[in-house]
Amino acid sequence: MNVEYINPFITASRSVIRQTTGFEPAIGELYVKATPYTGDKVMIIIGLAGKIRGNVVVSFDYETAYKIVSAMMGGMPIQTLDEMSKSAIAELCNMILGNTATIFSKKNIHVDITPPTVLTGDNMQLSAAKSTVVCIPLILDDNAKIELDISYVEN
Repeated sequence: MNVEYINPFITASRSVIRQTTGFEPAIGELYVKATPYTGDKVMIIIGLAGKIRGNVVVSFDYETAYKIVSAMMGGMPIQTLDEMSKSAIAELCNMILGNTATIFSKKNIHVDITPPTVLTGDNMQLSAAKSTVVCIPLILDDNAKIELDISYVEN
């Protein structure tokens, strides 16, 4: 994995989460996930195309999702992931990846993203064919965790 390709995800994630929720995420230790791997209860998948192609899976448990959506909606209590909540989570991830693409663009690296797909459920398993999956753990103030799983190949 090329650090030049990983750092924009970290920068964009921290900035967007701070702006939209007020949380100040810390970066946990990055690591490589073996595939197939299991995701958390809420996963958002966004595809990458251009200089690098692959996907980013943003995942968290339900409690963290409720916390994030609540913060995005001005502190309104959230206890279920209805369509509005899923839309908010998808938009957060879309903003993170949009900002990531902008950072790449400033470095003359062209990257397009696909619209987000939201998945919820138990025992979801993902495989990233022919690519390595790097996990960036983002730790919120109460040890709630968001994981960005990035898998790509360079064109």
